[in-house]
Amino acid sequence: MLDPTSLFQWEPHVDQRTLRADTLIVTLGSYVDAGHSQRLVDAQLLEHLPSRVIGRFDTDQVIDYAGRRPTIHFDRDHFARYDKPEIKLHLLTDRDGKDFLLLNGPEPSLQWERMAEGVRHVIEQLDVQRTHLVQSMPAPAPHTRPVAVTRFASDPDLVADEAPMLGTFQLSASFTGLLTLRLGEAGHDVLGLVAHVPHYIAENDYPAAAAALLTTLRETASLALPVEGFDLASGIVRAQVDNQIAGSEELTEMVAALERGYDHFVSEREVRNAETAQLPSADEIGEQFEQFLADLGATPADEPGTPDADQHTDDPDADQVP
Repeated sequence: MLDPTSLFQWEPHVDQRTLRADTLIVTLGSYVDAGHSQRLVDAQLLEHLPSRVIGRFDTDQVIDYAGRRPTIHFDRDHFARYDKPEIKLHLLTDRDGKDFLLLNGPEPSLQWERMAEGVRHVIEQLDVQRTHLVQSMPAPAPHTRPVAVTRFASDPDLVADEAPMLGTFQLSASFTGLLTLRLGEAGHDVLGLVAHVPHYIAENDYPAAAAALLTTLRETASLALPVEGFDLASGIVRAQVDNQIAGSEELTEMVAALERGYDHFVSEREVRNAETAQLPSADEIGEQFEQFLADLGATPADEPGTPDADQHTDDPDADQVP
């Protein structure tokens, strides 16, 4: 592997020795940015909170330009501007004055192991305690229901209060999946949030998904993040989709079927979460086990109502049953 630390460069004005942040939010693209959720989350954070770029990863090393071509602008008879892909690290301050980090940009196409190691190096330099991955996926979900947000983690204990998905799966990897794995192996906490975007509008802006992600992130990251503006934007999108679906009996039936499936999913999820909540924690199990071992080691003399162990006879036959 080439030197991972050379992938990242601090901005000239930044002295990284003076920077510290407990939380890193990552919005690097995954399979697909369903509903443009990552882009909307980025815009919301960067437009409503104080921020500055403190470093960049070398995209020329990790992006396949031919596989995912950037945009270049042609003006009548000349090329006017090139939208260079960038993977940038921002330092932001939430509304309570707490600093946190945002790593955003396109998903790396190349050198995943080196890139993951480069992110780990930055995390350790800045004393990041937890990394939050924010992403979305197309799902069989109706636009008429709240956006579901599911979680995954580098350590199952981080999501112990949420019932896991049933079964084990093999799927094509994403960089964020590898990043979660490698950071977890290095002892760093990673919590992933995935918004379920209705598959039939996944290629359009879906502000409700970004709002759901930020609302969940406020809780999991303990950050005062802005969520205003999404209600109006979500209402406009909802009205537009409703109008389109109302004119088609086939689409109306499809949404009704998705509603039934969504309601069943939520019901089953609540049941599993309730069952999980009733289970003792690892600490409680440990305490019970220690008590069990202590009870095994107790002598009859330790139990109330039992004669003292010193009050016995030296007669070897005294303990035999007649």
